[in-house]
Amino acid sequence: MSPSGRRLLVAAVVVAAILLTALSVHALWAPWSGGTRPASDSVPPGAVTLTGGTAHDVVTLTVSAPVTGVTPVHVRLVPRDAAVRSSPVVTVSAALPTAGHATPDFTAVQAADNSYHVAGLPLMMSGRWEFLVAIDGDGRHGRLVFPFTVSP
Repeated sequence: MSPSGRRLLVAAVVVAAILLTALSVHALWAPWSGGTRPASDSVPPGAVTLTGGTAHDVVTLTVSAPVTGVTPVHVRLVPRDAAVRSSPVVTVSAALPTAGHATPDFTAVQAADNSYHVAGLPLMMSGRWEFLVAIDGDGRHGRLVFPFTVSP
């Protein structure tokens, strides 16, 4: 192959790599565009929001009061397939592995727009908690663990 042919081939590979990178970034960020993030005024001051995902959903967990005591928890599901209209059962629990503490599973109450709420999750002490969000129903099965530090 001539030097000019090699340069053309290298240029084509670089352009293809740039396009694939741009498409990948778009695919990763698309679920959050178009108002799928909670509005800043809907999240209480001091709340902490974490995002993860399963094969079927992008999952956002918001802990309203990240301190010891009873705290409300909000879960938002954004299906990766826009055609999905099912409403799975969402449960939330938490564990503090270093102290052997855990909460029971709380079934989240469905609200509008793929949002789910647990009125009060009891966090009995400060430390490095693990929040478990489970999604079950209509072929949507997923388990996510969100590491979370609770302040005293």
